[in-house]
Amino acid sequence: MKIPTSLLLLSASLLSAEPVFVPWSYTEKDLFPSAIISTATVDWNGDEENAEDKKTEEDPKLKKQETPIYGDENAWLAVEMTGLPKGAAVEVEIAVDGYMKPSKWKGTVSKTTRDGEALIFPKAAWDYEALLKVRQQRPVNVIFKVKVNGEELPDQTETCILKSINECPFYVLMDEDGEDFDDFSWLFAAYVNENHPLVDSILKEALQSGLVSGFTGYQSDDPKEVMMQVFAIWNVLQRRGIKYSDVSTTTPSKFVVSQTVRFIDDSVAATQANCVDGSVLMSSILQKIGINSYLVMVPGHCFLAFDTGEGEDAQTIGLETTMLGDNELNPVKDLPKLPQKARLKEFQASYKTFSSAVETGNEALEEHAEAFESEEDPNIQLISISDARELGIMPIASGQEK
Repeated sequence: MKIPTSLLLLSASLLSAEPVFVPWSYTEKDLFPSAIISTATVDWNGDEENAEDKKTEEDPKLKKQETPIYGDENAWLAVEMTGLPKGAAVEVEIAVDGYMKPSKWKGTVSKTTRDGEALIFPKAAWDYEALLKVRQQRPVNVIFKVKVNGEELPDQTETCILKSINECPFYVLMDEDGEDFDDFSWLFAAYVNENHPLVDSILKEALQSGLVSGFTGYQSDDPKEVMMQVFAIWNVLQRRGIKYSDVSTTTPSKFVVSQTVRFIDDSVAATQANCVDGSVLMSSILQKIGINSYLVMVPGHCFLAFDTGEGEDAQTIGLETTMLGDNELNPVKDLPKLPQKARLKEFQASYKTFSSAVETGNEALEEHAEAFESEEDPNIQLISISDARELGIMPIASGQEK
């Protein structure tokens, strides 16, 4: 995570001989429970430390004109100090009414900029259970308290917007011109939930359809067998009546581009899914059976991709999940009642749609191949679920797993 210097809740240009502070938030006045929860155990810099109070001789030295940071650099809230004397004893406390207990940092600020600037992040004590229950955005008070050399500075309270758990940040603009951005697209992997019991239920129905005898991922070392497993999942989702619904309730934010994403049980219960929802649902099931999958972001759209094998030589296949609703098929439980000819006709119709969805997905992958490689456009991203898991992005529990 970058530490931007321009996205402050208040102007940071307060130069004074006396210590002052301004509240600081990585996502400005919007707080995203999805990001806070899914990155709770992520260490952005690995073994490397950027916080001055945690650095060793092996860690990078502070660059000229760079604002030093202290505390938990993985946090989302901080205070930016100005006018600090070097060696000052500082205490910082931040709390969010109902969602974050008073979180404190206490220490000596050994390094500052020429203007006595430093960015201080207390280790946040979030109430994750409370954050998981936020299904509609709401205002919250964020209280900032600071002491310098034992003297209390005036408290500051900011009213921020706590976003819905279903709202996922896509990227954060680092300047008002939009020329610099920090990519957060991998947070979408948090909505892919291969551990949800619903996934096992869907796989059981897919087996009952008779299209495959088992879900073995890449064990067969046969791309055709992998494609058949994906088709069996596609077919059972069609039989569950999943329809495409172009619904988005995202409230715009000045610096954060985000997208509303349903949890997989919500999509199945409502039998409707937008492009992201359908891709998240399919990806959850593929990850469960060991097939590497991707959420593919292109301007204004999302679709699925998956590997037909392991290793660098494996082919990546696109799949346009919005085409799931193109067929009207009988539920799996009614298949035994259908004449063999009627069953075959349904499978053929479903496979024809599946093939068209693959063709459409592959065309989109080819069209945007260079942009995926360059990663210069924040609206064009190939999000590997496996890579996101390695980074530490875990599934967000929807609350309906039991």
